[in-house]
Amino acid sequence: MTTSFSRYARSALFACLALPAGAWAQSGNSLLISTEERCALNRVDDESLPLALESCEDIAEAGNLHAQYELGEFYYHGERTERDIETALAWYERASLQGHPGAQYRLGLMHSQGEGVERNLPQAYVILKMAAVNGKDAAMDASDTVATQMNQQELAAATQVLSTLFRNYLSQIREEQLSRSPTEAAPTMQLPEPAPSESPQP
Repeated sequence: MTTSFSRYARSALFACLALPAGAWAQSGNSLLISTEERCALNRVDDESLPLALESCEDIAEAGNLHAQYELGEFYYHGERTERDIETALAWYERASLQGHPGAQYRLGLMHSQGEGVERNLPQAYVILKMAAVNGKDAAMDASDTVATQMNQQELAAATQVLSTLFRNYLSQIREEQLSRSPTEAAPTMQLPEPAPSESPQP
């Protein structure tokens, strides 16, 4: 088990899940598709793209997980701009922390393949399982593939992290069911904040 995953595991074991995505304030910006709260980066013409991108970044910086995910996709695929894996990774991470299943799926794949980050199979496995719980069907098969590539110690550590996260997740769902109205959506399973880097030993 790698040192980086040890830090991540400790963080995950004691992290509390953040508020569900619906807690974020909504924006009325005309460059967003209001029904899905997504940026219109693939819908605008080339002349309008810079303004749409600027607006999307403002919304994403304000905490909108859909805008964060769309920016990740925009820079990851690089169809209308220069491909920028580092920037895409940063936006995927921010959306994943809020429980966006698409962002978690992409982030898990990037960790499993070492794309833009150091390859980390246990961390990829945990993130992909979260994406699957949040409704990304392809993430389940991807996590099963990652599991076949891990050794016994890595799989045991990742499973322990997931057990704790699932208990916290189910507890949160029960609390939300008692406090929310019947029309509100259930909370998503969110990625814990990574623990601060450990100080080097003297």
